[in-house]
Amino acid sequence: MATRDVQLAAVLAIGVIPAACVPLPATRRARLRPAVLGALAAASLFVGSVLAESPPLAVVGIFVFAVVASRAAVGRPLGAVALSLCLPLVGVGLSLSSIAVGATLAAVVLGGSVYAFLVSQLWPSRPSSGTPASLASPGAASLRSFGYRAGLAGAICAGTGFALGLEHVGWATGAALLVMRPAPAVQQARSVGRIVDVVLGAALSIGLVTSGAPAGVVAAALGIAVICATATAGSRWYVVPAFTTFIVFVLLLSHAPDQAQERFWERVLETGFGIAVAALVGYWTLPRVRRPSSRRAG
Repeated sequence: MATRDVQLAAVLAIGVIPAACVPLPATRRARLRPAVLGALAAASLFVGSVLAESPPLAVVGIFVFAVVASRAAVGRPLGAVALSLCLPLVGVGLSLSSIAVGATLAAVVLGGSVYAFLVSQLWPSRPSSGTPASLASPGAASLRSFGYRAGLAGAICAGTGFALGLEHVGWATGAALLVMRPAPAVQQARSVGRIVDVVLGAALSIGLVTSGAPAGVVAAALGIAVICATATAGSRWYVVPAFTTFIVFVLLLSHAPDQAQERFWERVLETGFGIAVAALVGYWTLPRVRRPSSRRAG
């Protein structure tokens, strides 16, 4: 598709990312799960575009969604998915310019998820290597507290973005919600990883687009980005955002390469703001840990 329309090719690449970023399940039947996660991602982006029509509703909605999802995540895998995947993508959806754009992108992601499922059937089944850890591993009290903190961070970013009239309100909101985790050490690693990934992915995309590369080269680069995102989805290193940022920047700059510098600083600064808000809210509001008493009972 990139040989005809680079921008459309980037949209289609984005469509397969949610499903492709889930490690390939062992059995063919279990590979329906990434497609379901892709469908949830599509619905979340659409919900974000709906909320964006009313800034006050968007700010309150992000907070309420986080609190409800955190309570649902206690002992429920689907609730953990709502907290770790759907909530950040609702935040990302605040960047979408209209409900119609949200519906179109949701349809593309849904179609890409179905396509990813069909492609996954080409690989034979294999013995299972175990069940991956879920976000719901912390205790119930910790998760509920995390929901309030994540909701507050998302609401601050969204409210600030709307108040300043930012074009992409979801960049800071999504960054904050994507890096936040109940464990401070994990959040810190994700925060550092995300800002590095965004800078690297944006810079590589800008270099490609502004160099006047032929459509075939851009097509190959998009394919490589999707493959790399898929290959590193299960890594302990948080590197997937470098490839997703690369694709998003190809989408944004393919028809407007003269906006490269503006888009770069916009993305980096808003991502940095979201990460900073997540750090302040996450660490400042962490509940105090009680130390066990040294006195003996009795």
